[in-house]
Amino acid sequence: MYNSKDMKKQGIKALKYLQDIDRDDVLEAVGLQDRSPWGSALGSIGIFALGCLVGAGVGLAFAPKAGTEFRNDLGERIRKRADELKPVVEEYTGRSQMPVT
Repeated sequence: MYNSKDMKKQGIKALKYLQDIDRDDVLEAVGLQDRSPWGSALGSIGIFALGCLVGAGVGLAFAPKAGTEFRNDLGERIRKRADELKPVVEEYTGRSQMPVT
């Protein structure tokens, strides 16, 4: 068991420890430590970058087609649409226009 001298030494140690605690120590213990603006900005940028990486990973994981296959399909659709619009474009460009005098 403890004798009175040991208890007194431990009490003095605890008191010195409590006297050394300042505002920053309390805020850090609670999780509300002061941050510099740079620390906050870098933390936000890090979270954004992590979100971008996760989003890209999910997009690649659930992509319905491979990249080259998707580009080929997209090119074919654009060519079909251009062929469909060709008569309309020729109609407007084939007209004779009166020169403005």
